[in-house]
Amino acid sequence: MNDEGADSKNPLAEVHGALEKMDKIGWGETFRFRCHKELSCWTACCHGASIFLTPYDVLRAKRRLGLRSDEFIAKHVHVTVGEDFGLPLARLKMDGPKGACPFVSEEGCSIYGDRPTTCRLYPIGQATSSGTEARRGERVYFKIYEDHCLGWKDPKTYKLEDWVIDQGATDYNFYNELIIQMTFHHKLGDPSGLDDQKMGMIFMALYDLDRFRQFVFDTTFLDRFDVEKETIEKIKTSDEELLRFGMRWIEFSVMGMKTMELKAT
Repeated sequence: MNDEGADSKNPLAEVHGALEKMDKIGWGETFRFRCHKELSCWTACCHGASIFLTPYDVLRAKRRLGLRSDEFIAKHVHVTVGEDFGLPLARLKMDGPKGACPFVSEEGCSIYGDRPTTCRLYPIGQATSSGTEARRGERVYFKIYEDHCLGWKDPKTYKLEDWVIDQGATDYNFYNELIIQMTFHHKLGDPSGLDDQKMGMIFMALYDLDRFRQFVFDTTFLDRFDVEKETIEKIKTSDEELLRFGMRWIEFSVMGMKTMELKAT
């Protein structure tokens, strides 16, 4: 697991603390925004940003670039493991002194169709309540105002739900939600309960999918676990199915849930 740039504290703590101060927007509410090349701030939001990558973000980006997941991670990802947060977090490496996204150009995003969730929803942000301020698991949307952004001055109006659909975030939110619900399990949220081996297992199954596929098919994994033939065929070629299978394996091996069966010996 690449731990370059690892922090000793939970990098999401300040995000959670700031959420209550955000200008929230609810389903059915509208906002005005449009981003286009004629704006003088074009691609300014692609510099100096802290972009956390979900497992599905990594899946889509590495496939778009024609890279193995381990190659993408080595080149483009910092992994953060905080002492007060129990899960590995992936953050996009930014380039140069101005911290430019490695995929930005004068024409815009070079992987636009497979851009990360954070970029996809901008200037709308989203987070999920951990239960401290609201009902646990509740998704919260909020407006992101930055001094450089002129898109807010455009008269084009969107409903929040139309924006999510228009930006192609539906599939992203589906897979991201599966991960989020896993993180509420006490064995994943408690850093003292996860040793290096378990952290490595979690990271491989969620982020390093090509290595996880090798682990499943090139070791004794399938000799030990009773996996449905249909599932085996799907995870040979489908990264999405492999990601869901990886979640299932984590639920069994780390969280102690009965999501898999061992073969009788």
